[in-house]
Amino acid sequence: MNLRLDKLSSNNMSLFRISLGVSKKKDSQLDDYATNIVIKTTANAATFPGQTANVAAVGAAQVNFHESLSVSKGNGLAATADKKAKRVILEAALRVLALAIQAIPGMTAATARLSGFDVIESGPHAPVATNKPVIGGLSNVAPGKLGVKVTAPDGYKSLEFQTTVGTAEPVRCGTFPSTRDVVLEDLPSLQLHAVQCRAVFGGKRYSEWSEPVSHTTT
Repeated sequence: MNLRLDKLSSNNMSLFRISLGVSKKKDSQLDDYATNIVIKTTANAATFPGQTANVAAVGAAQVNFHESLSVSKGNGLAATADKKAKRVILEAALRVLALAIQAIPGMTAATARLSGFDVIESGPHAPVATNKPVIGGLSNVAPGKLGVKVTAPDGYKSLEFQTTVGTAEPVRCGTFPSTRDVVLEDLPSLQLHAVQCRAVFGGKRYSEWSEPVSHTTT
């Protein structure tokens, strides 16, 4: 999940956004991510005035989630449900803190990074306003290989692909110069892969990622 804010830098009028991306993090990754944010926002408290309560809320939610992780393992459905509930609370606390940090007057991408959140700046690497590629279909070429039919927007230089399995982080799985003969290789077999594509333009600009299309590898 990405929280977007059109913040203006006093020097270059660039936009930036805090990228949470927590929904796809594994439980242990989310635990570490939240811990790091609490540490950094506390260490840089002067940079984030008025956030004491929000940081404390994230800290309390992280502790509860951390404790639920160890309890949930092998202790049945009730413990697992409790862990999931604690995760929802932690994600919500992170979202509140992120929005509050973005709203601080004069906040820039550089200072926002001191919070421990991932910050994405616009500019040469920002998504361009263009149509996204469209994946028309996936097929099994061989074990661990998926053929991709894709339609690209005008003006693209190459196509980048990524795949996601379950709740794991997306993994880059190839760059191709055209829409012809696209075959993604070295994919885990017998897994349901959600494949996405983005177009690369001149100046290292990118389109948004395409809508995911899923297929199980042989």
